[in-house]
Amino acid sequence: MELSINPYHKNNYPIGGILIKHTSIRHWMAEIQRMHLMLQEITIYPIPDTTANSIWGCLLIYSGKIDTGNLGRNELCQMVAANLFIPEKTILFPSVTEKEIEAKFAAEKYIMHPHFGMVELTEVFDVAAYMHIPEKDTIAITVPESGVFIPQSIKSFQIRSLSAEEVLKNLEENIFPQQKELKEEPLNIFEKIKLGFYKLLFSIGKSTNQSQSSSNQSYVNQNKHSSADGLFAKIESWFQRISNTRWSRKIQEDFESLEKRNQKQINKLMDLFKNNPEEALKYAIPLDERGTSRGSDKSPLDLSKRWLDLSWLQSPQNRGGGTVDLGNHYYDLQRQYYETAQALLDKKDYQKAAFVYLKLLKNYHSAAQALESGKYYQEAATIYIKHANNKVKAAECYENGKMTHEAIKLYTELNENEKVGDLYVSINQSGRANHYYEKVVDDYKGRSQYVKASLIYKNKIRNTTQAQSLLLEGWRSNRDASNCLNNYFANIADIKELKNEIHAVYQNEINEHNSETFLTVLEHEYAKSNELAEPVRDIAYEIIAKNIQSNPSLSSLLKGFNKKDNQLLKDTLRYKQNRKAK
Repeated sequence: MELSINPYHKNNYPIGGILIKHTSIRHWMAEIQRMHLMLQEITIYPIPDTTANSIWGCLLIYSGKIDTGNLGRNELCQMVAANLFIPEKTILFPSVTEKEIEAKFAAEKYIMHPHFGMVELTEVFDVAAYMHIPEKDTIAITVPESGVFIPQSIKSFQIRSLSAEEVLKNLEENIFPQQKELKEEPLNIFEKIKLGFYKLLFSIGKSTNQSQSSSNQSYVNQNKHSSADGLFAKIESWFQRISNTRWSRKIQEDFESLEKRNQKQINKLMDLFKNNPEEALKYAIPLDERGTSRGSDKSPLDLSKRWLDLSWLQSPQNRGGGTVDLGNHYYDLQRQYYETAQALLDKKDYQKAAFVYLKLLKNYHSAAQALESGKYYQEAATIYIKHANNKVKAAECYENGKMTHEAIKLYTELNENEKVGDLYVSINQSGRANHYYEKVVDDYKGRSQYVKASLIYKNKIRNTTQAQSLLLEGWRSNRDASNCLNNYFANIADIKELKNEIHAVYQNEINEHNSETFLTVLEHEYAKSNELAEPVRDIAYEIIAKNIQSNPSLSSLLKGFNKKDNQLLKDTLRYKQNRKAK
């Protein structure tokens, strides 16, 4: 029997090899590399050409999966049997059985091809014998320093916060006004006598001017005329002679200087606040602090010793002792502080306004609010925690200031689990976020708030299946059943699927106890006026027909499915009355 191969429209045998037509071994290796074949999974058989001592190409028998997309100009081979290969889309002629093939080709491997006929593959090509492996050479490798990682996209942005102690220390040392001593000295005996003389002199001048412009005489004027021929008259005459001279102006300046130095310290402070509020902050004294108090009579106020010990980094027990007497000026000073703080806020000088509230008025909440208004979130949060004991506002400040981990810590302490979850989502940590969202769900379920719990699953955890499951649980347990089922149906976007779900609930879950609730849900679906309106109304009619004998009130629900039927309402009322009469 003579075997031959003929073209055929398909392969009748599995692909088992690849034919590479080329005489060069280098070309074979290049093709093997290009086709991404592994050498350890290949057996290579050289194929002779029709002329003596010539090579046609080679057959690659590959044990792995061949990717035909990388085949190129090479040709696939069918494996008729373990030892016989033919080109793809060919067939043996005449047909032979498997046993006949195994008997004829049991010893060696063979390949049949229209170009070179049948060839016995007796010698496996030894790749290693033809490969030249270069000798290893020792190379000094310089490893560069690790570079800065630049992400392709920014998924979250956070700010590292300082410790509370560092924040307060920075405010104390670098931002708030620093202590400044008042260098004016009190009047000596001579200066006091001179000041008294000036007061007498200027009071005389004032009395003289008043006598010239008014017919009414004051007590001073009467005293003057009664002793006009005495010392008083001589001084008056002398004052009139020197008035409006350079010497009188020097006396006036000297008088004002002495009178200013003779003022009480508290009056000096009040005047300074009116004329230069920011400078006054350097001399200001706190109110209702252990260092200063109103109504005491322990020691006079000395502006050169303001603050005493106002460091907010220390506890009250560690502050200096002693009190000062503000007398009746306490409320005047308090009012002035509040006016100054508001003026600083209007100028958007939030840090100095915070200084007034915090250090002078001891109004910690307003101090934190001032810093928060100026977007000094870290400083505001620190004051809220350390002085105002308000963790809620502190957490909000950390959140607004992008100090996410600090905000998470406080919200966790406050059991604001949903907020904690949202913050973890903002820094791309969905796993931790879901852990806290689950806590919110458990809390809602514990209070039978199934709709809210389902919204957490749907909108936050992105698990619609669990959301739907919760809504069904709420419907079945009759916990806000109508809203649960309405939301359950609303979450189904596909009309066909919604129709099937409505029928499934109707067939499997409706009884005399929940039929009225289900009708209200159907009325809601019917009002959408889509292609489900008619099937929904048919279901409603069936439910009413089955249950109207035991529950006549169901007839009132017919109106929801027949909005335009004005006679139906009358018929419904008549039916109810007849039922009651019976």
